[in-house]
Amino acid sequence: MSSMATWAVGILSFLVWKFLNLWFVKILGGILVYLAILFIILFAIFFILRIIKFPQEVLKDLKHPIAANFFAWIFISLAVIVSGVLNVLNPLGWFLWTVDVAKFFYILALIVGLIVPVIVPFMLTISENVDTKHAVWIWYLPPVWIFVLVFAGNFLALHWVWVSFIGYLNIFLMWVAFMLYLLVSALIYYRLKFHPLPAPEVAPSFVIGLAPVGVSVIAINTYYQLINKFHLLPWNMDVVHTLLSIVSTMLYGFGFWWAIITILIIWYYLFKHSLPFTLWWWAFVFPVAAFGIWLKFIALDVWNKFFDWIMFVDWIIVLVLWILVFCKTLIWIYTKKAFMRPKVVK
Repeated sequence: MSSMATWAVGILSFLVWKFLNLWFVKILGGILVYLAILFIILFAIFFILRIIKFPQEVLKDLKHPIAANFFAWIFISLAVIVSGVLNVLNPLGWFLWTVDVAKFFYILALIVGLIVPVIVPFMLTISENVDTKHAVWIWYLPPVWIFVLVFAGNFLALHWVWVSFIGYLNIFLMWVAFMLYLLVSALIYYRLKFHPLPAPEVAPSFVIGLAPVGVSVIAINTYYQLINKFHLLPWNMDVVHTLLSIVSTMLYGFGFWWAIITILIIWYYLFKHSLPFTLWWWAFVFPVAAFGIWLKFIALDVWNKFFDWIMFVDWIIVLVLWILVFCKTLIWIYTKKAFMRPKVVK
């Protein structure tokens, strides 16, 4: 969670630098992307050691109706590194073998990561312990993962001979992601209507509802750029562009609506139930940053700098969030609270 959140803040910082040309923001973006790479390598080592030492515990997590979805964070982190390397470190000239490193992370994410949207729904389907009350926003992570894999592939395809393969693969993946997103949305809406609100520890996961909107818009727009540049599909590209613009605009509307609902719900938790710090707070950072990146696409679509300024405000908010959660996490690691599983996931 911290790796992909850090990557998202890095990408957003790079976009803010392009908008305002502030040199220190550019440096910050590059540092954050490097830090995200460091995080994913470090945590991958720890996770592999956990698989080796406690395989039964890992299997138990895979069968858990909430914890199973957290596995998607691993592969989302691998895929977003592809975007960070190609779109931040490469333009800055801060990285050698950019395309080769991006290829490695993409292939790893593609081969290993595609088990998530298959295994997790399968395990939840056959499990006798799943209830509608378990349908929280963490369930959005598998479709989010597929959208992230799509736009990572779109960026990489511009630098690779596999462009046709990625182009055809991504159209199938996007359809799976959208359908899975709609199915999960229906379950979560049902859960909200007929069950009490989740425990305060889970409240940050409400913000994850912004993530599918943001990453799907990025996936759609980058996919159009890919197929238009290489003429991969025998379609009328003017019609395709119009259709995708309509879909993107509808997603924009839903995204703003859900942002308002999320703010109201978090506000409600703050004053009615409290909002204790847990590692779930990393769920605040990535979706809010993805929302800011998504605002940049709105600015490009409608040629309006007003949305660039909203993106800038979003960047300030998400940077403060990242610093707060990062410092809190370090304190939790020092006090060993970070290694205690929240009761809500037991």
